[in-house]
Amino acid sequence: MSPVAAGTGAERPRIALLPLDERPACTSLPRMVAAVAGVDLLLPPAGTLPCVRRPGDPEALGAWLGRQPADAAVVSLEMLGYGGLIASRTSPADAGTVAARWQPLRGLSRRGTPVHAVTLVTRTPDSADAMEEPDYWDPYGPALHRLSAALHRGLTRDGGPRPGTDVPGEVRADFLTRRLRNHALNLAALELAADGTARSLVVGADDTAPHALATWELEHLRHWTSVAGLADRVSVRPGADEACTVLVARTVRDLLGTGPVRVAVEAADPAGLARVAAYENVPVADTAAGQLRAAGAVPLPPGGPAGGRDAVLLIHTPAPGGDWAVNPPGTTDARAARAVADRAVRLLDGGARVAVADCAQPNGADPALIAALAEAGVLECLTAYAGWNTAGNTLGTVAAHLVAAVCAERAGRLDAYAHQRLLLHRLLEDWGWMSVARGHTRAALGSDPARHDHVPAGHPALRAAAAELAALRGRLPAFGGLAVDQASVRLPWHRTFEVDFSLVPGDLPQEPQR
Repeated sequence: MSPVAAGTGAERPRIALLPLDERPACTSLPRMVAAVAGVDLLLPPAGTLPCVRRPGDPEALGAWLGRQPADAAVVSLEMLGYGGLIASRTSPADAGTVAARWQPLRGLSRRGTPVHAVTLVTRTPDSADAMEEPDYWDPYGPALHRLSAALHRGLTRDGGPRPGTDVPGEVRADFLTRRLRNHALNLAALELAADGTARSLVVGADDTAPHALATWELEHLRHWTSVAGLADRVSVRPGADEACTVLVARTVRDLLGTGPVRVAVEAADPAGLARVAAYENVPVADTAAGQLRAAGAVPLPPGGPAGGRDAVLLIHTPAPGGDWAVNPPGTTDARAARAVADRAVRLLDGGARVAVADCAQPNGADPALIAALAEAGVLECLTAYAGWNTAGNTLGTVAAHLVAAVCAERAGRLDAYAHQRLLLHRLLEDWGWMSVARGHTRAALGSDPARHDHVPAGHPALRAAAAELAALRGRLPAFGGLAVDQASVRLPWHRTFEVDFSLVPGDLPQEPQR
């Protein structure tokens, strides 16, 4: 496959995407990243995709993929094999059935269409909420989480004693059998990379911990990646929902033929790069490096010569305590936030491209950092920003936007409007919704932050939330007058955890007084 011709007049490349699931984080976000470089993203018909716990149609999805006149494909193996992320945790399908559904990828490869694939290590969340898990997660989720940690500790002690558990035998057996099946499929996914069916592969994991079966499985997969000589094409790292977006950016780089992007990884507090963020199992610097490599970039250590880099990834490093989804912090460290903003200003004044990954607390942005960046007048100058869910989600999103923007600029294809829209969308979603309006909405609903709530369409609380989100836009200067379309604000899974909305040209309302 030869790169597309540079220049805004060139034909728009097309990438076919089988997303992880139907949420905007897995469909709209990769489309917005592709648009930054003038690339079109093709998505399957809505009826073939899952709807929360109802699986998608693997056969129809495989057939759709084979028909697409695309220049490349980015494929979630969970979607193609099971019908989506939740189905990969709940489906009774056996490993042979799932692997057989991957055959369309070999057809694409034989006809010369580059395939970039994503597979995930199954999580074991410390929660009794069964919305996204097998039904027995309520009430056994926390006990299974403890069992997973105990089993991992036993494995690292050359077997160790068999840990006790208060989980019924049939639940334990099903839990471990599902893990065994999914681990076998992850090993099979490495074969797709080894035999050339997949040009690149991301092996991700969400909601990990230093001691967990998922961590052991990641280590095992990382080992096989190394000994099989696949490290240049397989990335094994924390993160899940952002993984397809990361591979879309890598595919954009390949389609534009611009070569790798050299990114220096920095922090205002360098010692913070060694911290392990909540829900992860490696230092945040390692997560950043893994996400950059998966996106087609080359991570560089801090302190190198400015002439050897294309951009700087500035990380607001993990801070102790707080989770914007389940335990919002009362305050955050304004001094640390100002230090990040000051460093961003110095880098920008020196001519660097700067992307900010806000990893201070999980599941939302640090309001103090947003305020400091806004006061410094540099929000619109950033090449990328994110601060949502896990550090892996955040860093992968930033890496993807950064790579797409730099490659598009090199090729003369940068869509400035799409770039600004994506940057503002992340700021409003990660700060405006997750750290501000979501908490107010949950208080109005009386929601329990430890469990997913349910908000019917048209609920008055949603209309109030839409008005607040639109008004909060007024606290973010510039961005060409883009405003939140209040009629577009929705909760994709009818829960307050995530939100979706559109940005349109328009007047900005005043922020409401509370």
